[in-house]
Amino acid sequence: MYFNFSLDAMYDRGANYESQSHRPTIRALLVVAYSVIIIISLFGNVVVCHVVIKNKRMHSVTSLFIMNLAIADILITLLNTPFTLVRFVYSTWVFGKAMCHVSRFAQYCSVHVSVLTLVAIAIDRHQVVMHPMKQRMSRLQGIAWIGVIWVMGSCFSLPHAIYQKLLRFQFINNRVRMVCLPSFPHPSDLFWKYLDLATFVLLYVLPLAIISLSYLVVAKKVWFRNAVGDVTLAQSAAHRRRKKTTLKMLIAVVAVFAVCWFPLNCYVVLLSSKVIQANNALYFTFHWLAMSSTCYNPFIYCWLNHSFRAELRALPLIGRIMKKNIDCIR
Repeated sequence: MYFNFSLDAMYDRGANYESQSHRPTIRALLVVAYSVIIIISLFGNVVVCHVVIKNKRMHSVTSLFIMNLAIADILITLLNTPFTLVRFVYSTWVFGKAMCHVSRFAQYCSVHVSVLTLVAIAIDRHQVVMHPMKQRMSRLQGIAWIGVIWVMGSCFSLPHAIYQKLLRFQFINNRVRMVCLPSFPHPSDLFWKYLDLATFVLLYVLPLAIISLSYLVVAKKVWFRNAVGDVTLAQSAAHRRRKKTTLKMLIAVVAVFAVCWFPLNCYVVLLSSKVIQANNALYFTFHWLAMSSTCYNPFIYCWLNHSFRAELRALPLIGRIMKKNIDCIR
């Protein structure tokens, strides 16, 4: 998501950067690592969208939010991972001036949409569990909130898209390199520092705090109180079991997102604050971990959601694979 390297950090050591990016072993390792993410993420998240769209029983507000999360993950996979990989392998920006701005916007927007969608899911579950007698959010309202999320994500992403510049560098060995870099107004260092810090607080720390508090309150009620309307102990146990499973699934999704994105977010804030120097090894390790977050959600849904597993079995190819795996285990 982040390419906020200062010119000094990246190009005063141009020879070192170039030598790193042309080491065959490192190049091959990165190509394989990022290709695995792209394949798994695209396949898994497309399947999630297909399952939610095809199954009318899964047209709940929560399922719509989950599909929106999958769409955001697909955009991250298509408009972030390949650009990072090509930039490193070829040591230059090959996508032109327009894509320098567009890709930057898409990268930030898709990540912001993901975290805002997680907040929306947490608030929706809080309302459902804590106020069961109140009317649930309708599908139309859910779609409207998804629209609001995309507008908010777009607005938060505009500064990163606007202040981009395609620069041309010519080194001593006559090698020319085109680079897509942030170009903030004066004083650029302070602008960059506070923009990254504000992004980290408003779109990572604060949302995760809201999500954690919401799920803490919900978990307390789900684990220790009977649901309204349950007549028998069997009904109460079954209802609580379903609620617990859903809650575990959603908490797992949030935990994966938080853990995967934490190192890269910290690295970017420290880099823009000039606490640390740019380090390619650290950057690509943290970036790969962040990008890998797009792969895990489909597996979490399959593991903890019975309806999702049932719909997967209904798909011809996946159903045969799952049946073979079960037969092998037996």
